[in-house]
Amino acid sequence: MMGIGIPSATRHGGAMADGEDIPPPKPDFSAPPPYEVATKLPTYEEVQREKNLQGEQTHMPLTFLAIDTEAPDGDNETGLLGTDFMFFTAFLVAFLFNWIGFLLLMCFCHTIAARYGALSGFGLSLAKWTLIVKHSTDLASRENSWLWWLIMAFGLLICVRAIIQYLNIKRGWRLLSGSAQERLLFFY
Repeated sequence: MMGIGIPSATRHGGAMADGEDIPPPKPDFSAPPPYEVATKLPTYEEVQREKNLQGEQTHMPLTFLAIDTEAPDGDNETGLLGTDFMFFTAFLVAFLFNWIGFLLLMCFCHTIAARYGALSGFGLSLAKWTLIVKHSTDLASRENSWLWWLIMAFGLLICVRAIIQYLNIKRGWRLLSGSAQERLLFFY
């Protein structure tokens, strides 16, 4: 006779103990972390601060002038501003190579000093070429002499404005926050 009320595991000779027949659960690595772990993760700003403290840099921008833009003694705030030497070098390159030098410097130099130096050199180059064309060709006549003076004045205005703006930015650089400094670099 079959036993009534006896589990089938004991009928076949197997002993059913407290969970011995159930294997342990396998870990699921595709599941998201528990809420307690996810809320204790650092923020993006904390990770970036930690990277800066450790001196890790994710990428180095390609620059035209191979000058170290980092200030001495680890002062990273003046890295975006640049130096007076960078301003003067960019001025000379843009003045000597005209609009090609200006475009190369604007594309490859990532400091405010180099960009304003390139702009002022381009302005003076524009005035220089206006004088050269006016005095060496027959394009300059009495009827359009006002146009040559206007172009030359525009070039000189660009040059003087770039120099004055660079000096103003240099004077107030320490008063600006980090995000304002970056906006200033990308705006100009």
